Amino acid sequence: MTRKPQHLLTLLLHFFLILPGVVLAASSAEVSAADQSVTTDQLLGLWKLEGTAHRKGAAINPENQTWNFRSDGTLKSVAEDHRAADTISLIVKYKLEDGALLVQRVGRTGRWNRFKVLEVSDTAMTLKGGIEGFMFFKRIK
Repeated sequence: MTRKPQHLLTLLLHFFLILPGVVLAASSAEVSAADQSVTTDQLLGLWKLEGTAHRKGAAINPENQTWNFRSDGTLKSVAEDHRAADTISLIVKYKLEDGALLVQRVGRTGRWNRFKVLEVSDTAMTLKGGIEGFMFFKRIK
């Protein structure tokens, strides 16, 4: 049975919503796990997901994805996947709740992926959560 291209796109969109992490942009202050006062202003901007690791100290798996946190509460994720002929771009909602970053799941109304912000600085961010485990970002702008 031949599947339609829309079906493949839907599968890839779901994959990129669950698998890719969320990027948090950093402002001037550093935030650690002890200081859960992450603000939206710290998230705004463009971040590159450099890699993921399933547990602390494990080998880092390289990624090729950017996350752009916008002031209107949306996150644009652009990723290249070796299984696809082109880049995949998604726009989802994000919010901060009780010191955690929540990112809307594609096709799952009312469902959110939750990430703990372990570190945010002017140049880097580390998140923990989702199936990725640990996500390591570098600020682009």
